[in-house]
Amino acid sequence: MKQKVKNLWRDVVESPDEVEYQQRLNAFQQACVNSSNFVEYCSNTWLAPHKEQFVEAWTNRVMHLGNTTTNRVESAHWRLKKMLEHIKGDLCKCLEGMNDNIRLEVDKIKKSFQKSFYYTEKTHSSPFFQYLRNSVSRAAMTLISDEMERIDIVGTNKNLCGCKLRSTCELPCACELSGYTTSGVPIPLDSVHGHWKKLTMEEPLEDDTEDGYELDMSNAMEAIWTRFRSLDIVGKRALKSKVFELAYPASSSLCPPPEKIKTRGGVKNKYKGKAPKGYDVYRDPSYFEHVEREYGDSQGTSKRLCTQQSQSSQKELSQPSQKQQSQPSQKQLSQMSKKLTSQKYLGQFPDHMHPHIVDIADVLEDGNCGFRAVASLLGYTEEGWSIVRRELDEELRNNNNLYEKLFRQDLQVVRDSLVATRWFTIPAMGYLVANRYNVVLVTLGKHSKTFFPMMTSYSSSARFFCIGFVNGNHWVPVNMSKGFPLPEVTADWKKFCSHEARSWMSNLNGRLQYWNLLNPPVKPLSGVMSVE
Repeated sequence: MKQKVKNLWRDVVESPDEVEYQQRLNAFQQACVNSSNFVEYCSNTWLAPHKEQFVEAWTNRVMHLGNTTTNRVESAHWRLKKMLEHIKGDLCKCLEGMNDNIRLEVDKIKKSFQKSFYYTEKTHSSPFFQYLRNSVSRAAMTLISDEMERIDIVGTNKNLCGCKLRSTCELPCACELSGYTTSGVPIPLDSVHGHWKKLTMEEPLEDDTEDGYELDMSNAMEAIWTRFRSLDIVGKRALKSKVFELAYPASSSLCPPPEKIKTRGGVKNKYKGKAPKGYDVYRDPSYFEHVEREYGDSQGTSKRLCTQQSQSSQKELSQPSQKQQSQPSQKQLSQMSKKLTSQKYLGQFPDHMHPHIVDIADVLEDGNCGFRAVASLLGYTEEGWSIVRRELDEELRNNNNLYEKLFRQDLQVVRDSLVATRWFTIPAMGYLVANRYNVVLVTLGKHSKTFFPMMTSYSSSARFFCIGFVNGNHWVPVNMSKGFPLPEVTADWKKFCSHEARSWMSNLNGRLQYWNLLNPPVKPLSGVMSVE
């Protein structure tokens, strides 16, 4: 009976017109005839004074653009609380968290705009959408495509159509779309409200001056270049990162907030003044606690192992007196973490390479791990993954002719994987990394490969980068010993590299042959393969 009453009340709220509303209200009152107080409460408290604000028979008459609940505000509030983690932060931390939360939201909106520019869904590929594609948001085109399914039922009858989509979202309703399909005319852009055409965060500016002085940026750009040249390498990287955020607004170096820390509930007497595990109500964690938590989050269950290893190291380094316990240093913690990671992932690499692996680091598993691994090897730290994305995208655009031949029909897939937040793919990213940074990139895993630069000649001072593919979905940076064997070069590299670049193979042929001696060659790898 309770569920029946709920369904009848929902029918009342979703009434399409006043006639239907009255009929459904009568059915609701008949079902609750034995609960007169409940019926009176619903009628006098909600329906009589406020039905125009939530019953569809009235809300469908005004334009609300699909915003009928407060869910967006509530979800934004929840994300902010997750970003703040706990209630012990000061004002500066709160302001920083609020700023980061807003920036993440803005980046998400910008990415949705980019998708509307560059991606077309199958339902939007019809000739009737040719004027709307790349000019109207994908959300609006989805609403229109759903409305087109009513054309066979509604036709051009406005009374039967109800024109709900036109009145609430200012988009073509079924009866309008029926007219366009009958005449074979694409949906005109003027039939869509300007709200759905806004695909940028920037406000359009009008040049109301004769000389355009207010829009001149030449002096500012020259000042940026002057400052850039005067900075050291660290300052140049910091300035470059800020400029890239302006140049490529769809990408961001910000990361989602960490998992929420349990803060509710007081500390009981049985803990004798010590906060229980997982609580953060007395102080900010020490540096080594941040390291333990970071590596614990990125490696899953290894957090427990890392803690045990830390405790055993403290016992070994302790003084004869048990009261004097030595705290592990940052260097020791880093070494212990790398040792645990090496033990965890070593078995997933070819056996004959184990003696040449010095250690294996780890990076965050968030869909950008391949770019994080490369950023770590470049010295950016793994948080420089967004810089690597941008630089690889720049490499792709600057040498478009080469990559058109190399990637063929997959060129757009590679380009999209750099613009949007997509996975690190091999061999496509291998070519880009080797060419952009003039390094020898080696990938270890089921299909181990070597990527030489394709446009420059051999250099004895070239760097060797190695990344490993583990767990079937994760990239990690691998530190190798000097002179380690090199796996086979891809067939497409041999086909499309320049004449000068062939000197890489001739000078490093001994290391390539050493690999073949230890491990028989595998089938050449070509094309684009998703590996994360």
